[in-house]
Amino acid sequence: MFRMNGLRSRSSRSGRSVSLIGEGTVLEGTFRSEADVRIEGEFQGMLQAAGEVAVGEKGIVRSTDLRARDVVIAGTLDGRVEAEGIVRITPTGRLVGTVRAATLIIEPGAVFQGQSEMGQAPQEDASLMIAML
Repeated sequence: MFRMNGLRSRSSRSGRSVSLIGEGTVLEGTFRSEADVRIEGEFQGMLQAAGEVAVGEKGIVRSTDLRARDVVIAGTLDGRVEAEGIVRITPTGRLVGTVRAATLIIEPGAVFQGQSEMGQAPQEDASLMIAML
C-alpha cells in the first residue's frame, strides 16, 4: 500500500488497483489513474480513470471534467461527468451538472439536477464479432 497525505493506492478484492482519496484529504488539480478511484475526501479539478470512480457518502467532487468507465455517486458531485458505461446515483448521492453515459441510474432518494445525454457504448465492428464466433 502506498500512502501520501491521504492518497492511497491498494488492490481491491478483484486484484485491481484502487486509488483512494481519504476522508479529511483535499486534492485539487488534474488526477489520472489506470486504476479504480474511490473518493471519501474532497477533489476539485479534472479526473480521468480507466476504471470505476466511486464517490463515497462523505465524498465531495467539484469536477471540470470527470471521465471514467463507470461512476457511482453516494456523496456529492458538482460538474461534468462522462462514463463509457454506467453512472449510478445512490439514495445518498447528489449530482448537479451534466452527465453523459451509456446508462444513467437514479435510485430512489437520489438527487439529480442538470442535463443528461444517453448513448450507446461504442460498438465493435459487426464483421469482427462474426469472425470471433
